[in-house]
Amino acid sequence: MKRILAMLLCLAMIVGIMAACGNDSGNSSAPSSSKTEESSETSSTAEDSSSEAGEPSGEVVNDTNPGTELPIVTTPVTISIAKERHMLDTTTSYNEKASFKNITEETGLTLEFIELAAGTAGEQVPLLLAGGNMPNVFWALLSDSQILQNEDQLVDLKDMLDTYAPNCMKTYNEIQSADWKQIMTTPSGGIYGMLGRYESLFENTGDGIQIINKKWLDAVGKDIPTNLDEYKDVLKAFKEGDPNGNGQADEIPYCFSEDMWCASLTNDMGQFGMGHGGATGNNSNTMYTIIDGKVGPAVNTPEYREFLEYYHDLYKEGLIDQEGFSQNTEVFSNKIKNNQVGTYYSWTALEYLSSEQEKDWVVLPTMKAHEDTVPVANGEVDRSTIQKNKWVITKTCDHPEAALRLWDYLARDVESKMTVAMGEKGELWDEYEDQPGVYYFKVPENTTPEFTFEHMKYTYGTVNDPPLMTKAETPVNDGEISPAAALRDEMVKQVNADFVKKENQLPQLYVTQEATDERSFIETDLFTEVKKFRAQAVMEGLDDASWDAYCKRLEDLRYNDYLQWYQDFMDGNL
Repeated sequence: MKRILAMLLCLAMIVGIMAACGNDSGNSSAPSSSKTEESSETSSTAEDSSSEAGEPSGEVVNDTNPGTELPIVTTPVTISIAKERHMLDTTTSYNEKASFKNITEETGLTLEFIELAAGTAGEQVPLLLAGGNMPNVFWALLSDSQILQNEDQLVDLKDMLDTYAPNCMKTYNEIQSADWKQIMTTPSGGIYGMLGRYESLFENTGDGIQIINKKWLDAVGKDIPTNLDEYKDVLKAFKEGDPNGNGQADEIPYCFSEDMWCASLTNDMGQFGMGHGGATGNNSNTMYTIIDGKVGPAVNTPEYREFLEYYHDLYKEGLIDQEGFSQNTEVFSNKIKNNQVGTYYSWTALEYLSSEQEKDWVVLPTMKAHEDTVPVANGEVDRSTIQKNKWVITKTCDHPEAALRLWDYLARDVESKMTVAMGEKGELWDEYEDQPGVYYFKVPENTTPEFTFEHMKYTYGTVNDPPLMTKAETPVNDGEISPAAALRDEMVKQVNADFVKKENQLPQLYVTQEATDERSFIETDLFTEVKKFRAQAVMEGLDDASWDAYCKRLEDLRYNDYLQWYQDFMDGNL
């Protein structure tokens, strides 16, 4: 009897110790957040996924089931997630998106979204990193530099992937175009962020593409211009010919905005053979040109001066937007919606216009300044669209295993990933009836100027921020089923011959923190000077003295060192 009592006492002590060590379900505090707890109709194919309940695949650690077993946790756990909202998202909270409506019921996790207002991440994320209120997860918010500067505050996922992210690992090992370990691993050997987006998506190989109002061309009796002289003639006709037919001189022949990611005047550098594709605003891609693997200058060349002089001439004659350097995206978009604009750079016209209005717009093929100019369009041939640092877990998270499993749960199958990206099946994407497991994008016909296709994308999903999809998983744009869905592909096809070739594209690699700091140090003043002079030269003009002084300032600001940095990066020497 004594032996039995002793055994029972020992057993009770062991159970007590295990409970004390394993039942830490605390959570970190978070500002202005919202909880996902409500239940509604399931938005994805949970019963068809690989995440089946009732099949234990290993030891429970920190209240978290390993593998794909559901629920994810054995006791309620709260995860706080910082995410920036998009300006076209009409939801009031991420809780309303299909992927998260039933997340607590499915996983045992309660999600607190820290939703940063659109356009504020650049200001807010450093504050979150520096302050005492860091979220458990940064979703699509941290740059390479921020990762490297804060490794001691982030969870190294390297030894957790096989156990808590088997769905992601399956995807990563199926990637054909890149080495996932090389992309994800920092110089210190750690892995701090998960991969997202698409392995390669044809529509994303390009950036801003110039479109022109065909209805306006017809109204003024002009054809699509093929060179810069014809282009100027068309812009003059737009200005003087009242193509919108309202009897007012309110036309803006060419509209641009330094605030809009794909509509900066730097897009037009490619007409003069400069830039590196994707020339969006004050972006590093505008600062150099790569030919045959060699990094060369862009913003102090004779071609760049010619670019500035040509657009000053257009500015002086009122042929380009007089507010382009100062207006924000909202003002820019309202001019387009008000039928005041003849040409601009866009993703597609559906960004601001209805499906019916979009039919008035056509692609303006890449023009070149001279017959022997090799133009550069905004894109890269076969560009990898894999993005790292999509899901970064911080050390404020008491349950990093559960936070990693949450991302892996969202990655459980193609339909779940697509629900994160574009909302529920049947709205903006669907499955071929005669080809199970093969999907296509679609654009509803009921878009309006107030709720465009782009509004739908960012309202229903996160667009560019789902777990990674391989080429084989990615839906296609089928013009026979949804011509509007295929619109972007058709636009890219018309200009991609001028995209940056594969051998001239930069690698997707981390570099050391020291190298990153050096580049950032040079960029700060260099970018400010280039941006300031570009606006000044276009609006006010330039002469030899002002040009020479500008070039001297670039030299003093270590422009040559900046170019050498990118050459070393290109050569893998950082």
